[in-house]
Amino acid sequence: MKDNKDESGYRTLLKGTAIFGGVQGFKIVINLIRGKLVAHFLGPEGMGIFFLLTSSSNTIQQFSSLGLNLSIVREVSQASGNKESNYLSRLIVIVRRLLYCSATIGAIITVIFSSELSKWAFGNIEYRWHFICLSIVVFFTTLSNGELSILQGVKFLKRIAFASIVGAFVGLFIGVPLYYFYRYDGIVPSMIILSIVVFVFYRYHSSKISVSTVVVSWFGMLPLVRKMVSLGMVMMIATLLGTLSNYLLNAYISNYGSIEDVGLYQAANSITNQYVGLVFTAMSLDFFPRLSAICSDNNKVRMLVNQQSEVVLLIVAPLVLLLIVTSPLVIRLLLTKSFISLIPVIRWFSLGLFFKAIAFPMSYISFSKGDRKTFFWLEGVASIYVLGLNVLFYHFCGVEVIAISFCLLSFFSCFLYSIVTRKLYNFYHDSTFLRLVVIVSLFIFSTFLFSYVSNSMISYLGMVLLLIVCTLFCLRKLSIKTGFFRKKV
Repeated sequence: MKDNKDESGYRTLLKGTAIFGGVQGFKIVINLIRGKLVAHFLGPEGMGIFFLLTSSSNTIQQFSSLGLNLSIVREVSQASGNKESNYLSRLIVIVRRLLYCSATIGAIITVIFSSELSKWAFGNIEYRWHFICLSIVVFFTTLSNGELSILQGVKFLKRIAFASIVGAFVGLFIGVPLYYFYRYDGIVPSMIILSIVVFVFYRYHSSKISVSTVVVSWFGMLPLVRKMVSLGMVMMIATLLGTLSNYLLNAYISNYGSIEDVGLYQAANSITNQYVGLVFTAMSLDFFPRLSAICSDNNKVRMLVNQQSEVVLLIVAPLVLLLIVTSPLVIRLLLTKSFISLIPVIRWFSLGLFFKAIAFPMSYISFSKGDRKTFFWLEGVASIYVLGLNVLFYHFCGVEVIAISFCLLSFFSCFLYSIVTRKLYNFYHDSTFLRLVVIVSLFIFSTFLFSYVSNSMISYLGMVLLLIVCTLFCLRKLSIKTGFFRKKV
């Protein structure tokens, strides 16, 4: 009976990760196609305008959301998990009111500071009206992200996947024609249309949640609002510290190294994060709501985190090996031959992602429990230490050693999360997972060492063989854990 229960748990986790992993992979492909077409129609200058406006609206939206997205997921998933339908209905009403307030504030701030935003982004006020129009994007993006969080909380996985795919298609089939016919003038209208369409789809699907009609006074919602905002602000500050540390690192490399080094570092970082990072994104969309729903029970938390850790490791390991093996081909396909020096950088980043896969499930425990202090120290303040070490490594050794720094820091974070979660929440990895880590580590480290063999034939033969064996091993383990491909008697 216990085996069937465990099997069902693994299957559910794998299904959720597979759904969102597929969606993220699809969105990456669509965005690559869209990026190629945008570059063709707009040219380098138009691309610059596009990315500056996009990054500006995303930054403003981050501030206006007050870090509420994960807070909403946490509260909704707990209410949904406890089958408290009346409280869930009340909660959704409060959440939507809060979202409309924060979205309105974000839009107003964008309008008021439109001239300043134009100066910061472009060095002049010629784009003031662009930012005024972008207030619409900020408004609807804040609302749609909130509706997405509600859908996550109630675990409407298929509806989230469908809405995400629609959004990607809208960006491609509506946005691109606007760039073609109107060039630069089509950038902001396409962003507005996309934000509205995505919101409509998310709102439509969240309206399918079975809730009762409740009356909530504005004063009655204050305690919950205070709780969600305080937790969300911690999340926002931690995220901003991470963003700031990355910006300062780029600034340091630019000022004390070269612009070329900035490009090399960002290119390698982007490739590895887009390639393997989609698994982490997929996991967060499904795993965090499940964890939040059971966060008060340490035994259930321990079982779920161990199961998720196994699933993620079995998925990530072959992907890491594949990236190590194919890094020269990936660089030639996505970049140019001038980036060929990035091969060892990408391989070190890939190795770091393996350690990140071990630490990632543990990193959600503190936030799911609402432990703001621990989360802030582990995620926010840690960014400052990461910045210091990366700067130190780059100063003495260059770009490749930043990747080595990332690898070492990811390795260290595994131990840090293990110690902290054990002490505070009585969490520990079971023997099954630890044995799996040892076996998978042997595959990954062996492949990594083969990549440095001078004889290219021996090097690639060894790497490909290890990739095949590791992939078969991981697929077999997933089959055993989930019951997939098992013959029915």
